[in-house]
Amino acid sequence: MEIFTFKEGSLPLLVSMPHSGTHIPPEMAARMTDAGRSVPDTDWHIPELYGFLAELDVSVLQATHSRYVVDLNRTPDGAVLYAGAPDGLPHTSQYISCPCPRSRYPLSCGSMSGYSSVRLMRG
Repeated sequence: MEIFTFKEGSLPLLVSMPHSGTHIPPEMAARMTDAGRSVPDTDWHIPELYGFLAELDVSVLQATHSRYVVDLNRTPDGAVLYAGAPDGLPHTSQYISCPCPRSRYPLSCGSMSGYSSVRLMRG
């Protein structure tokens, strides 16, 4: 499964829905807490709210995977995107049931490191 869908339009407008995805690979979900599996940091209704975009000729990028797998509007190195901005990442200790330290990338501990944000963003 691709980490996002992309519909190319001819108008010079890109609509991005980076936090609307909910898919979590089963091997990652097995290591998550109930709170994490409920994907509380999802923008649940954005695709429906912008459903009218299908009638317009604009480009649309929409996440398929939860932001706990890959956050599409973060840099691969997790750098802060503008001065004064928090990193915006959830506290992983709430969502992962393993004794690992907090990380720059959600769910990047133990056997789940193969699914860290960096790995998925780089392909």
